[in-house]
Amino acid sequence: MPGPIGRQTVTLLDAPLVNGDYNAQVRDWEHATETPVYGCTVDYTGATESTDARDQTVTTAELFMPRRAPRVTEWQRVLWDDRTWEVDGVPADSQLAGPLSGQAVKLLEVAG
Repeated sequence: MPGPIGRQTVTLLDAPLVNGDYNAQVRDWEHATETPVYGCTVDYTGATESTDARDQTVTTAELFMPRRAPRVTEWQRVLWDDRTWEVDGVPADSQLAGPLSGQAVKLLEVAG
């Protein structure tokens, strides 16, 4: 069951590309720009724990953006619930769900 529907705030993180080792382009998360987005609905969707070679927890969540929110790409991160989440795959196109729908974004956090 989702949290407060349409009443949550997330922060989108967008990092610039910089030159890394061996002329590779990497994201500079130390200098990421933050964009707060109000009126979202976010909820946890699952978690798994692995203890084979080391302890690792993978948690998933889904973010439903309001209609006029900024577009989220697979290259961004999201701050929510005092955690930094990776965008998992390409966010769903809101036009497929109708004109009043916002973007649906799957989130992933790997700890350990």
